[in-house]
Amino acid sequence: MNDDTRKWIESDQSHCWHPFTRQTEWCARGHEPLVLVRGKGPWLWDSEGRRYLDGNSSIWTNIHGHAHPTINAAIQDQLGKVAHSSFLGFTHPLAGELARRLCNFFPVKTLERVFFSDNGSTAIECALKMAVQYRQQLGEPERNRFIAFLTAIMGYFRCSLTGRSR
Repeated sequence: MNDDTRKWIESDQSHCWHPFTRQTEWCARGHEPLVLVRGKGPWLWDSEGRRYLDGNSSIWTNIHGHAHPTINAAIQDQLGKVAHSSFLGFTHPLAGELARRLCNFFPVKTLERVFFSDNGSTAIECALKMAVQYRQQLGEPERNRFIAFLTAIMGYFRCSLTGRSR
C-alpha cells in the first residue's frame, strides 16, 4: 500500500463516520477500504491504480457516468459565477428556468411549482412540513398527522436500536 493511501485511510478511520457502516468493523485493525480517487464513465480507480466497474451506481452514474464532460463543463461554468446561493429569500437565473421546464413536463394546472432540495430525506421532510402548513392555512390545524407503512427493514432498525429481538 502506498503512503498516500495509508494516510487517507488513517485519517478517514480516525475522523469520518460512514452511513450504514459498523464503525467497529470499519476501524478494525487491518481493514483497508478502497480509496476512490477518480472516475470516468462507469469506471472508478482507487489510490493504488486498480480499476472497478461502479456497480453501486453512485449519484448520477447510473445515467451519465463519472466525469461526464457536459456535466463537468456546466459545473465549472457555474463555479466561475457563484458556487452556491441561498434560496432563502433570493433566487438566481437558472432556478426559475429549471422550475418552468420541470412544470412543463406535466399537464396544465397539475404541477405549477417545484421545491428544490439537496437529497431525498430532506425532500420528504419538507413535503411533510408543507402538507401541515397547507392544512393550517386552510384553517384545519387538527389535520397534522401522517400514516406510514413500517417496512421490514425499518422494523429491523427499530429493534436493533431498542435492543429487542424480532
